[in-house]
Amino acid sequence: MLKRLFPLSAVGLLFLCGHASAQSTCPLGGVSSSKLVCVIPQTFGAYGLGYGIGAPLNTNGHQGHFESDFLASFAPINEAVGIQLSQLPIASPSSGISFIYDPSLKTFAPSTEETLGPILGERASTIGRHRIYFAFSFQYFNFNSLDGHDTSNLPAVFQHQALSSPFPPSVVACPNQTGLTGSLAGQPCFVRDFIQTFNNVDLSVHQYAIYGTYGITKHLDFSVEVPILNVNIKNSSNATIVPNSVAPVGSTYPNGIFHQFNNNTVPSCGSASPCLNATFSDAGSATGVGDVVLRGKYEFYSGEKLGIAAGVDVRLPTGDDKNFLGSGTTGVRPFGVISYSARVSPHAEVGYEWNGKSILAGDFVATPADSKGSLPNRFVYTVGADVSIVKRLTAAFDLYGQRLFGVPQLYSNPYTDLGSCSDITCTTLTPGTAHPNLGVRNGVDYNIINGSFGLKYRLMRQLVLTGNVLVK
Repeated sequence: MLKRLFPLSAVGLLFLCGHASAQSTCPLGGVSSSKLVCVIPQTFGAYGLGYGIGAPLNTNGHQGHFESDFLASFAPINEAVGIQLSQLPIASPSSGISFIYDPSLKTFAPSTEETLGPILGERASTIGRHRIYFAFSFQYFNFNSLDGHDTSNLPAVFQHQALSSPFPPSVVACPNQTGLTGSLAGQPCFVRDFIQTFNNVDLSVHQYAIYGTYGITKHLDFSVEVPILNVNIKNSSNATIVPNSVAPVGSTYPNGIFHQFNNNTVPSCGSASPCLNATFSDAGSATGVGDVVLRGKYEFYSGEKLGIAAGVDVRLPTGDDKNFLGSGTTGVRPFGVISYSARVSPHAEVGYEWNGKSILAGDFVATPADSKGSLPNRFVYTVGADVSIVKRLTAAFDLYGQRLFGVPQLYSNPYTDLGSCSDITCTTLTPGTAHPNLGVRNGVDYNIINGSFGLKYRLMRQLVLTGNVLVK
């Protein structure tokens, strides 16, 4: 799903909580929003593909009725982006070096642990009573796929919606009703027209995090992580109108085509007439504090080499979810850890996270008011080992896995068009062909597994530098 490059740490490392607004966050209808969750819905402008003088399809008095399928097609992409951003991994707050007080020397000395600890994983040991640990990390995330689909080439087909009856006097039912079934039964010929789009979602995140851990007792410590995020998103769409119907030739419908992009509102059309192919884009960035995470961990077994601990993470909705800076809901994740201390130190962590409702999983585009949906719960596990290469250098490897429950998932769902008419009355109908398109399955459980490879180097007595790469 994502790549993470070069996190550094010192001393150890789609589419806010509160009440719904009076209107949707992304109202469209001519009203734009600077929120990042609106970048994808506003790719075609402040009207989307709806009505209005500035709408891209409002040409020669014929308004294109594609907006319902446009919203249905782009909403799952937006939701997938939001869910992915709310599940970003964070580095472990476990310290790289622990110190033990030496009464004979009347000072603290480094412990005899042979490695500098894991990077993404966790070890059972705590830092000790009244000890304090601080760390800083930087992580870079570059997204290149959503549910296995290349984010640089996401296909979406927008189908013409059915017109409400009775039709205006100038609109009549298509004489050839072949293929016009269900809600399209008795509709005009121009409902056979559709728009094929290929979309490029360019998404990256710079994550800066400050960690602090305090030892309350010998076996109990408390940690806090404060992330600061810089999120950048750009969406571009190459759209082609496929005119499967034939309109009366005249000034109202140049070249006998009902649906055309408006040259006056779509700059990429230039002087093309009719304009059937155009490119659109929207972009935004946001920087701010993300979701603060509080952690308590208790080591209930501490052997000479083996340690077993349990704890709980509480994620607070402090980040602005409408700008993809936070999840928009509280998350609670109890976890268990087992680790073994040696030159090769294996460790394993398992946890289960419960999440509340968030706008990221809800409906906030062109609706009377925002509504929230349930952010998926997830089972999280990390299994790996850290290996002492030399006294000051440790190599770390982890498998970082998640199983998400009840998630909307994008899948390839080719669209077969309704056929092409030979003339105004559709005397001859050429059978439809398949076109690339994405669909969405709701309530899916699926796995995400990443591998983490890194090094930890003890530069000075109380300073450890870390670097690692997370790959799909």
